[in-house]
Order: sequence, then structure tokens, then C-alpha cells
Amino acid sequence: MHIGRQAWMAQTLGDLSLKDRMQLLSHSLFPVLKQSIKMYALAGRTQSNARLGLSLDDLLLPDSNDVKHAIEKMQSCSSIALQNHCLRTWHYAVAFAKMHDLKHDHELLAVSCLLHDLGMTEQHYQHHETCRCFAGQGAYAAKDWSIEQGWQIPRADQLFDAISMHMNPYVAVDDGVEAHLLQQAASCDVIGSRGFEFSPQFRKQLFQQYPRLDFNQHMLEFTQHEAFTRPQSRTAMVVQSGFKHLVNLNPYLEKAGQ
Repeated sequence: MHIGRQAWMAQTLGDLSLKDRMQLLSHSLFPVLKQSIKMYALAGRTQSNARLGLSLDDLLLPDSNDVKHAIEKMQSCSSIALQNHCLRTWHYAVAFAKMHDLKHDHELLAVSCLLHDLGMTEQHYQHHETCRCFAGQGAYAAKDWSIEQGWQIPRADQLFDAISMHMNPYVAVDDGVEAHLLQQAASCDVIGSRGFEFSPQFRKQLFQQYPRLDFNQHMLEFTQHEAFTRPQSRTAMVVQSGFKHLVNLNPYLEKAGQ
């Protein structure tokens, strides 16, 4: 699946062709439909994985300079609500990895989650001169940052792809474990996908430590603006597919006291 990767972004500037739209739909229709059915059908139940008693205390960010610097980068340009979303996304991502035994680069996953929405910030919305996609803008910004940290190009390219691809409706494990975990986790936080895998206690603990604040409103306003100004982007496609309703109907927020 090449859509969202760096080569695709450089070639298309982030605009979806009709062929790209059809490819995204064919790649994501079944897994997204399956997840959506489970999301609503199992919202009131506790799955076996959730009964493992997973706690935030079990999930610790890697203790590395790059992760510390990524946190500083995130904090330097993101609102508290956006920072909290990025931190919740990391918790969901690493929890998914633990529950499903997905081997991954812990540092790369952490940095990808922490910096995945740089393109939503004023500082980086126009980071790249010609890119017409906020996820691509964020990916370029994160890659440039990683190279400044001394990352080698292949790893910086992995970071780019994970961040840019998170706006695809679905990213399979075969498309990259870190990219898969980031996309699934961001979707879990925004619309509730796979929320049934977590206990109400875990979600309550997560929301208490990293409150949503005005994140939903900000996300909806931003995506509407992005769809209007960049009408051929993946965000526009998602907005046209009913994104606002999915955000507002997230079945796991009320149960977490949100």
C-alpha cells in the first residue's frame, strides 16, 4: 500500500487521484467495517484482553534522549489538548502492541505518536512548501527534526511514513508495525475504534491523566478547514465520509466520564 508514503507524497503533493481513492477504499473497507461493528456492538462489554487489568503504570515511555526531545518538540508548538491526544495515542499504541504481541521499535513508535500531529500546529501547517496534506506536513516536520537529532535517513523515512500514513482509513501490520499501531491508536482515541479492547477503568485512568479538554471541537474544526482548503486530501475524503458523526458518536467517552 503506497498511499501516504514519502514517494507518493512527493509525487502527488498529497492529492488523491480517483485511482487512489478506489485503492484506499478497497484496502480499508472490510477491516474498517469490521472494527466499526465491533466498536458499537461491544461498547458495553469487557473483552478478555481488557480483563488482563492493564494499567497506565504498566506503560512507560522509553527513557531515551530522542523521546525526551520529541516531548519537548511536541510541547513547543502544540496545545495541551493536542499534547494529551498524542500521549493517549501512544498509550493505546503500546497497549495494542502488548496485547497482540506485536514486536516493534519502541523509540520509533513513541516518537511517531508524540509528533504525529505536528501538521495540525500553526508552526508546521505549512512546513513544506508544496505539500497539500496536514499529515504530510507533519511527516516532513518530524523527519527534519529527526535528522537534526542525528537519525539515519532510513529510520527518518520510517518516521515519515508512519506519521503520513496515519490519515489512511486503515493501515495493516504488513504496511509497517509502527505505522499500523499509530493509525489504530489515533483512530481509537478520536472515534473509539477498538475501544472495546480496554477496560472502563483503563480508559478512565487515561482520561484523568490526559484529559480531552476541547480536543474534539478542535479536531472537528481543523478537519473541516483542511477539507475546505485542501479538497483533494485524505482528510477531505474522511470528512466527506461522515467523520464528524464518528467523532460525536464515539461510544467510549461517556463511559469514561467524558
